[in-house]
Amino acid sequence: MWIEKQKLDNNILVGRHNYYDAADGTDFNSENVLYNRPGHGRLIIGSFCSFARNVRFIMGAANHPMNSFSTFIFPELDRSLIAKLGMTKEDMPVKGDTVIGNDVWIGRHAIIMPGVHIGDGAVIGAYALVTKDVPAYAIVGGNPAKVIRSRFDQATIDWLEAFQWWQYDDALLEKNRAIINYRAHEGSAYQVRQACRYCEASFIKVQDNHIRNL
Repeated sequence: MWIEKQKLDNNILVGRHNYYDAADGTDFNSENVLYNRPGHGRLIIGSFCSFARNVRFIMGAANHPMNSFSTFIFPELDRSLIAKLGMTKEDMPVKGDTVIGNDVWIGRHAIIMPGVHIGDGAVIGAYALVTKDVPAYAIVGGNPAKVIRSRFDQATIDWLEAFQWWQYDDALLEKNRAIINYRAHEGSAYQVRQACRYCEASFIKVQDNHIRNL
């Protein structure tokens, strides 16, 4: 199912072509984005992300007060306690927006905690509990999730981050699909650099032709 075609809350912002492995009729908004209440941060998802079944995003309203002797939610027993105790939203841990980059793959049953930023091209292992930011093109797994390795060397990652292939329109991407799917691990560092330069030049050429044909 395509997430951007779902009815989403106003604080859930998504790019294009984000796939979630779920049956038709699944409500991503309520089943996968939990404790989502106004004023507790946004969920921002880039483009071309792949989410396996039962991925969960925990939003900021799930937090309990951490600066008092008890973390119990006493106001749920008596709402007047909020005013009596002078409680405000600032008493809760504030984590900010949760941001998922572009071309991110998140495995089955992974949990993303509030305020986490996951970089472009990252891979999150199945059943991972992601509590901290994930670098671009890193592979992480475990509970709590830790970096296992990077998908590419740093020079290639820097180039991919600068190139940002996901920013191109679908027509250009279709013409350059073979280049996007280049298997960098099969070549030497020199071959990867050459492929990067060829990829960039090809996109510029195809983009020029695309503009002329508009």
